[in-house]
Amino acid sequence: MKKRMTALLTTLLLALALCVPAMAAVEYGAIYDETEELGSVELTYQGEQTLPQLTEALGIDLRVDAFTDEGVEDSSVSDIAVYVYENSGYGCGEKRDGVSLTLLLRGTEDGAYTLSETDWCVYTLLDAARGSAQELSDVVRDAVSPYMVQRAWNGEDMTMSATALSQAVDAMAESVENYLQADASPDVTGGDAEAQTPEQTGADMNYIFDLSDQLSFEEWAELEARASDISQRHGCGVYVAFVDDFTEYGGGNDVYKTTYQLYHANELGMGENRDGIIILLSMDERDYAMFVYGKNAEYAFNKYGQEQLEDAFLGYFGDNDWYGGASHYLDTCDEYLTLAEEGDPVRKNPLPMYLIVVAASCAISGFICIMLKWKMQTVHKKVEANEYVAAGGLTLTKQYDRYTHTTETRRKIRDDSDSGGSTSSCSGGGGSGRSGSF
Repeated sequence: MKKRMTALLTTLLLALALCVPAMAAVEYGAIYDETEELGSVELTYQGEQTLPQLTEALGIDLRVDAFTDEGVEDSSVSDIAVYVYENSGYGCGEKRDGVSLTLLLRGTEDGAYTLSETDWCVYTLLDAARGSAQELSDVVRDAVSPYMVQRAWNGEDMTMSATALSQAVDAMAESVENYLQADASPDVTGGDAEAQTPEQTGADMNYIFDLSDQLSFEEWAELEARASDISQRHGCGVYVAFVDDFTEYGGGNDVYKTTYQLYHANELGMGENRDGIIILLSMDERDYAMFVYGKNAEYAFNKYGQEQLEDAFLGYFGDNDWYGGASHYLDTCDEYLTLAEEGDPVRKNPLPMYLIVVAASCAISGFICIMLKWKMQTVHKKVEANEYVAAGGLTLTKQYDRYTHTTETRRKIRDDSDSGGSTSSCSGGGGSGRSGSF
């Protein structure tokens, strides 16, 4: 009897402890972050798009919860995982199939959070007809373990922790998908597998981040495949990000700063130097930024190259042609990277400037020669001074004013409805780029 009362009190305390801080937590769809410190572009996309889409496609609920230890010091992470799953409506179908990844983060004195290698767990429920819940749990745990190491959750860099969690979510989604589809029949997966519409998953989303739903799935899939091919062939990551409001991802009101912070926070780029180029478009205020990072990338896309690249795609975005703009961006990046590899990167042609300088020099020299010749004309001197005055002197007989023209200066007063945009060069984040509006 005493044990039952203890269990009941523990449950009630756990419920209160979880409900109170939840009011200040952040939810990214299927991802819950009580720390409010793990937000990123990729994590938001995973919570609002990747996991829900995979849940619908596979018929298994995928959830990620990051709790703090405030008020739950005596509760284990496994107790929290079971309680939350059972009391938060998790699960799909009658059997409530689902997989949850639960983290219990410990607060530090400076406001950061740490995670020990024993303060996380995977909880799984699965219909026996689809496989073994324990086996699936082990598969997911093995896939997630590399991203739960203490060096990524040491409380010194929450951006690194957010990146580790995003990678863990990718690994979780991929492992669940592979396990269920390994020997699944049409009946188990929910119908004719060939007739099902493919869904975008976090494991596949590496280059085109459409967080604003500007692309259809077919458009996204084609662009993702092309970006992957270009990046792999040239060893330089080529990325596009569509977001609703860039200010939600850090960087304050500076779209360029937000872009390079996202680049570093998500460890984008390829090779030892993390060479890459990314363009970010924010729909709310139609803000835009380009960021180039890495020695090889900046060789291919110098200041002049960035201006020319921008001209190739930004007009399409200005006309709301999102697929067309992204497509021309990828094609032009491929072209510029190829030229750079051949030792002939895109550079400003100096010949027109040389011609202008030569022409200007010739014109100035010719003018000087003409003036000197004019001053050296032969003249005849008069004998008397009065011979330099016209006969009869100067007499004015008429005087009048003649109207010729009026000069008028006008300036257009622009309002918010005026179309078009402007951009300028930027630097920072260890690289260079451009920013403005479209």
